[in-house]
Amino acid sequence: MEADVSGRRRRPLAAALLLLAACLAPALPSSDARAQPAESDARAQPAEAPEALFQQGTAALGRGEYGAAIDTFELLADRGFVHPDASYNRGLAYVLRVREGADRPGDLGRAAAAFEEALRLRPGDTDADRALDLVRAEITRRRSRRAADAVDARPTLDRVIVGLASERTWAAAALLASLLLAVGVVLRRRPAGPLHVAGSVLAPTALVALLALVPLTVAARHLRLTTRAGVVVVPEVRLLDEGGRALPVAEQTPIPEGASVEVGRRSGGLAEVRWGATEGWVPASSIRLLAP
Repeated sequence: MEADVSGRRRRPLAAALLLLAACLAPALPSSDARAQPAESDARAQPAEAPEALFQQGTAALGRGEYGAAIDTFELLADRGFVHPDASYNRGLAYVLRVREGADRPGDLGRAAAAFEEALRLRPGDTDADRALDLVRAEITRRRSRRAADAVDARPTLDRVIVGLASERTWAAAALLASLLLAVGVVLRRRPAGPLHVAGSVLAPTALVALLALVPLTVAARHLRLTTRAGVVVVPEVRLLDEGGRALPVAEQTPIPEGASVEVGRRSGGLAEVRWGATEGWVPASSIRLLAP
C-alpha cells in the first residue's frame, strides 16, 4: 500500500544528510556505550491513517524522540505502507539513535535496509544513495577494528549478467529477436539479391540472440518469483545448513551487518540466502526483507 505523503515528505527535515554525516563521523560513540531510554509504544496505539502515522513519525524524529520515530515507521512498514520517504526517515531514525549512543545491536543494519529500500522505491535518489554509502562505510570501519570482512561481496557472473536488465527488458529483447528471425527467414526465401543476402545475415544473427535472450528472460523471471532482496540486521550472521546445524569452519563465511543478500526459501525459522558466491541458511530474524 502506498499513500500520498507528498506534502509531508522528508525534505523539511533540515540538513538531514548533514546530520547523517555527523552521525557517522569517526567520533561516533561506539555501540558498547549503550543507553535504553524509554520509548513510546507506537504499536499499541489504535489504528490510524498512514498519513497521520507518517506525520507522527516525522514529528518525533524532529523532536529527537528517535525510539518513538522508529516504532512509528516500523508500524507503518508492518501495515504494508510503502513509500520511499517513510523508508528514508526510518533509516535516519536508526542512525540518529546510534549517534545518541542509545543504539541496539543491528541498528546500523536496519538503517542500511531502510535506505536501500528507499533507493529501490525511488531509483536515482541521491540522498538515499549517499546515506546508504555512509552507513555501510561506518559498518566497514567498525568491522575493520576486528579485522573482519567488508560489507560488500562481489556477485557471481550469472547474477551480474541477469541483473544487467529487468525481466521485462529481457522479454522485450527476446520478442524483438524472434521478430527479426521471422523477417530474416522470409527474406532468405527471396530470389538472389540484396534482400536474400540481408536475410541470410539477419536470420542466424537473430537466432543466436534469441537463444541467449530466452534463458536470460527465464532466469530473471525465476529470480523475481523465488527470491526477495534483504539486508542483514544483526552484527554478524553465520551460515547454517537446512537443518539449522552450523557449517564446518572451513565453509564458514560470516555475513556482516548491513550486507545485501538474496533471500530464497524459508523453512521453519530459517531463510536461505545468497551473498555473492556464498550460499546457506540463516535465522530469518537476522534478515530484513525489502519492499518489493
